[in-house]
Amino acid sequence: MIETSQLQTLVAVARAKSFSKAAEDLSVTQSAISQSIKNLENKIEVKLFKRSGKKVVLTPEGEKLFQLASNFLGSLGDTLEEIQHDKENMSGRVRIGTLTGVGKSWLAHEMLEYAKKWDDLTVQITLGFQEDLVRAFENYRLDFLILPEESLPSIGEKVFLSEELSTVVYPMDAKFDIDPENLTIEDLSTIPTILFEQEDHLLQKWCRETFGKYPKKLNIRYTINSHGNMLQAVQQGMGMAVVPKHVLNRSYFKDKVNTLGEKYEVSNGKFFIVYHKDSEELLRVKTTLDMLVGCENPLS
Repeated sequence: MIETSQLQTLVAVARAKSFSKAAEDLSVTQSAISQSIKNLENKIEVKLFKRSGKKVVLTPEGEKLFQLASNFLGSLGDTLEEIQHDKENMSGRVRIGTLTGVGKSWLAHEMLEYAKKWDDLTVQITLGFQEDLVRAFENYRLDFLILPEESLPSIGEKVFLSEELSTVVYPMDAKFDIDPENLTIEDLSTIPTILFEQEDHLLQKWCRETFGKYPKKLNIRYTINSHGNMLQAVQQGMGMAVVPKHVLNRSYFKDKVNTLGEKYEVSNGKFFIVYHKDSEELLRVKTTLDMLVGCENPLS
């Protein structure tokens, strides 16, 4: 493998047309210059320079490598300068991944307002499944993750964000005369119910936290993998549902459905922000982290 230092030596000699002058330019000894060029020629098995009077000039093969080396070193310098500039300025790209519900109800709106403040900052939000998000973070394709505690990756620095609560919503229709004070597990078997996918984990957790068990059967009326569409179905009288409280609070249907109240709110776990330790010195990363941590009750 050709070393960057060898390419730097090649370019210096080609431009100076002298080993001694190149040594002065690079602040090394002439013997170091000669040895570097010799090692490079041995490695690629091609003669790179020839004598022309008191000067050394490139061979045709050396000219080709010189052009490549010049372009590479120029691009490398530009990139390093850009990285250093990005480190100290609010520029570059910030990439955040989280679950779809959290993203739609809170993060997307929050980051849109944040991005509008910084003209040179690019914000990329990825909403998806936790397994895919964790894999992207571990491969450094995401700068931040926002996930529940049980889904966090094994790498990264973790900062507590908020606790997510689940709440029960049901139609304002008079036929849904639910008595919160006397609600039983048996009642759930008869009340028309809306599920988030077939395995509604929020509903399962809510039942076990509230009654200690899950009903043997449910009166399932509608199933869809969108909390927003679930709320729409509740508003239209299809049945009751369990949804994240932050989704309800930011929804168009907030004042168009009933809830069982705080007594029946259940914790769905703590959410954390995860970021790469080696990127915390970047101003855009530090500033974004401070903004996210400073959000007031994002999941309530």
